[in-house]
Amino acid sequence: MLDYALERLMDGMSLPGLLLILLPISLLVTWVTSQRRYLYLNVILLVGLSLPVTGKLLIAPIDIGLKYPIAEARLSASEADAIVVIAGGGQIDHFTGKIFPTAGTYAKLKKAELLAEKFNLPIVVSASDRAENGEIPYLLDQLDRPPEILLAYEAETTLDHAVNIAGIMRSKGLVNVVVFVAGNHAYRTKAVLEKLGIKVVTVIVGINDSDIGWRDFVPGFEGFFYWKHALKEYAGLIYYKWEGHI
Repeated sequence: MLDYALERLMDGMSLPGLLLILLPISLLVTWVTSQRRYLYLNVILLVGLSLPVTGKLLIAPIDIGLKYPIAEARLSASEADAIVVIAGGGQIDHFTGKIFPTAGTYAKLKKAELLAEKFNLPIVVSASDRAENGEIPYLLDQLDRPPEILLAYEAETTLDHAVNIAGIMRSKGLVNVVVFVAGNHAYRTKAVLEKLGIKVVTVIVGINDSDIGWRDFVPGFEGFFYWKHALKEYAGLIYYKWEGHI
């Protein structure tokens, strides 16, 4: 439990992490001054943020992606010109030194293959690695019936992916896309692509982070993760808006 907390909350600054840091300070202030309101406020905020439902409600407005079965059922052949897959970066095996795709990237590409075959569309893959050394060569070997594949490399941010994708689309005279991307980047990806003149017909995600179940009303470290995730994405959207990317 402690390892999970440290991994999730200390990986960069976050509101939950800041509240954890402030907790012993508020305890010290209470002990020295007998003023308990800071401690009470800190504890109330920590408990509130530890409820996954609160973070999921914050995520809900930007959780625009559809799960594959729903998106596949709604999509028609005339709507899209290409299927886009944004790869999530490779994982390095420390014993062999080889780079393998994440499970999420593999799943996205295999689903994209099904759609590409069904609607006879090309697949655009945007990766963060380099052409000669990374996850993409391994991924392409896993395709059963490879459609036309268009590749882009060395994207470090959502903006980089969008610019690379838009460049490929324009060079091929394509406009309408279905995008496979991680759910936490769905809204920003769609907004940036459309700013670049690419129409996003559908965004397909593996999971919807805003889905709520009964366990989300039980406090736990998972609630802190949703808050950190949501605030980071909103901060990114504000920055992109400020810079004119969306």
